[in-house]
Amino acid sequence: MRRRKKERIIISVFILISLLLFGLVIAFNKVREKTYNMAENQVTSQVTEKNTYKEKSEDTAKRVSFAGVGDNLIHDSIYNAADMRKGVYGDGQYDFDKLYENIKPSLDKYDLRYINQESIVAGDQYGKSNYPLFNTPQAIIPSIEKAGFNIINMANNHSLDRGSQGLVDSIKLWDKTGLCHIGAYESEESRRKPVIIEKKGIKIGLIAYTYGTNGMSPDTPYRIGYLNEKDIRSDIARLRRAGVDFILASAHWGQEGQLAIDSVQMRYAQLFNDLGVDVVLGTHAHRIQKVEWKTNDKGEKTLIYYGTGNFVANMIGAHTYLEGMASFDFVKKGNDKYIDNPKFIPLVCHLEANQYGYDGSVYRLDEYPVELANRHLYMRGAGAYNIELYKNSVNSIVPKEFLE
Repeated sequence: MRRRKKERIIISVFILISLLLFGLVIAFNKVREKTYNMAENQVTSQVTEKNTYKEKSEDTAKRVSFAGVGDNLIHDSIYNAADMRKGVYGDGQYDFDKLYENIKPSLDKYDLRYINQESIVAGDQYGKSNYPLFNTPQAIIPSIEKAGFNIINMANNHSLDRGSQGLVDSIKLWDKTGLCHIGAYESEESRRKPVIIEKKGIKIGLIAYTYGTNGMSPDTPYRIGYLNEKDIRSDIARLRRAGVDFILASAHWGQEGQLAIDSVQMRYAQLFNDLGVDVVLGTHAHRIQKVEWKTNDKGEKTLIYYGTGNFVANMIGAHTYLEGMASFDFVKKGNDKYIDNPKFIPLVCHLEANQYGYDGSVYRLDEYPVELANRHLYMRGAGAYNIELYKNSVNSIVPKEFLE
C-alpha cells in the first residue's frame, strides 16, 4: 500500500513538473512573438501576441493590394484650421477629417494603406507645435483611422521632435489604436520582433528606416530604425526566418526639394535589391521622384518608389503640392510570388485661404477641378495652367509604364 501511494506521489509530481515546463515554453514563445489580427474589412486591428496581421483565405491565387502615400506633415496653419472647424477656437477640439475625405474613396479600394506620419503625435500634454519641432494634436489619430490607413510609418527626421520620451508616448498612442506602426520602438525586445502582416494567406514583412533625426540622438540605440547596413541585414534575416512571402522597406531618405536621386538613395536601393527586398517606399524629399525596377544577380526584382512627395503639408511653392500614391499588388500563386500592377497615382494637396484660415484636402490629380485649383493658395487663379504643369512634371519624372 505504501509503495502504491509513493508511486502515485511520484507520478503526480512528474505531471506537475511537465505542466510547469509546458507553461514556460508557451510563455517563452509569447515573449518572442506579437500578433496583430486584421479582418477583411477592418480598418483597425486587435493587438494580440505576435507582430502579425492574420486572415484566412482559400483562394488558390492570392492577391493583397497596397497603397502608400507620403509625408503627413501637419503645420500650424493646418491644425489651426482643424481647430476652427470644430467647436470654439482654442478649446482643444479638432476636425481633421476634411484633409482625407476626398482621397478616401481611392484608398478604400486597397487592402493595405500606408502613410508616413512625419509630424510626431506625442500627446496633447506636450502642446501643439509647428516647424522645426512638430507636435500634432492627437485628435488627428482618429481621422487617420477613419481615412482607412492601417500602416503608420514613424521612422523619419522628425521622430525626436519631442525627445525620446515623446516618441515613446507616441508609440503608446498608436498602440491603443491597434494599427500597425513601424520604425520606432518602445523596447529592445520590440525592436527585435519582426513586423509581419498576414492577409489572404500572404505574409508580408515590414521594415522602416530614416537617414537621421535632424541631429538629435535617441536615448537608446534601438529607439528608431536608422539606415545602416548591419541593421538592415539583421532585420531582413529575421523576416526570412519567420517565413515571409514578401518584404517591404520604408526608407526616409534623399534631399529635401530635390527631384534627383542622391548617393544615399542609390546605395541603399542597391542594398535592398541585393538582399531581395520586394518593394521600397521612399519619403522625405517633399517632391515626387522616379519609380523603377532593379534586378540583382539572382534575378530578383525590387520595385522602388524613390519619393512620393508630401501628402498633407503647408510648404512654399506650388511644386510641393504635387504628390503621389504608390499602388501595387502582392501576388502569391502556387510557388510563384511577385509584385503586380505597379502604379504611381498623381495626387494634389489643395490648400486655400477661407474662414478657417488655410484649409486643405487631398485629391487625385485627375479628379482635381480647375475651379478649385484657381483658389489654391499657390496657384493664384492659374489653376488650369498648374494642373497641366503638374501632369507634364509627372510624365517627365515617372516612367510611362507606372502611370495609368
